[in-house]
Amino acid sequence: MGEDGNTRDELVRLTQLVVVEGTKITGVFAALHGLHHTDADALSRVLVAQRRGAPLTAGELATELGLTSGGVTFVIDRLERAGHLSRVRDDTDRRKVFLHYSADGLALADTFFGPIEKLTHAVMDQFTADELAVVHRYLTTTGDAMASHRRSLTPQPAHGTTPAGHPAPTPRT
Repeated sequence: MGEDGNTRDELVRLTQLVVVEGTKITGVFAALHGLHHTDADALSRVLVAQRRGAPLTAGELATELGLTSGGVTFVIDRLERAGHLSRVRDDTDRRKVFLHYSADGLALADTFFGPIEKLTHAVMDQFTADELAVVHRYLTTTGDAMASHRRSLTPQPAHGTTPAGHPAPTPRT
């Protein structure tokens, strides 16, 4: 890799390459299953949230995708009809509804993305535990920095607007 400056530039380039390849894989998944890119993006976000133990609500998904509540409802309805997602009421607060992969949707995702996980594990087998700890620290802090930068670029909704910047509905009295 060379000098420190070259190493840093190369790591940035390689990180960008991983992101681009991941985006391409999501695009292939969408095309193979007749999904719109937004649908595949929604499915990815729901899956990541579900696997980390913090499932998304429709409102949270709308914020992540930059959609209105009506737009995200359309996406969720379409994914539910296709058998990919289901809406699940919270056990403690019945007003809250979380998005979960359905059994069929999860099986489909696992058949498509499972090989990526196996390839990634095969790559990780080439590294020591100490090296993996450094990679973990790099990816964690880079992800946090990227999220912080994204938030700085995303206009915050004005009071009385939706996350997409549309006027919030007026409460009925």
